[in-house]
Amino acid sequence: MENREMFSEINALVGAVAKALEIGEGEVIAAIEQGSLGMEMITDDQGRNCVEVTSEGRTARIYQGAIFRKDSQPETAADDDCGGGCSCGH
Repeated sequence: MENREMFSEINALVGAVAKALEIGEGEVIAAIEQGSLGMEMITDDQGRNCVEVTSEGRTARIYQGAIFRKDSQPETAADDDCGGGCSCGH
């Protein structure tokens, strides 16, 4: 069992950022270390909380159970067969 504080949550965030930007998790870590990845917790125009990530001209918003990329269809937790019990509506 991992004892480091917030390890699971940070690991999940790194994975979500990698998926949102369509890059590897190692690339996410490298971008964070180089300062070339921006992350901001925002509230969208519909009042929903999300994390907006930007890197190399790409922008995506990560919501609980969904990822929205600029000029693309939303990728929801249903695509990952979440199994229900989350806030994605299953």
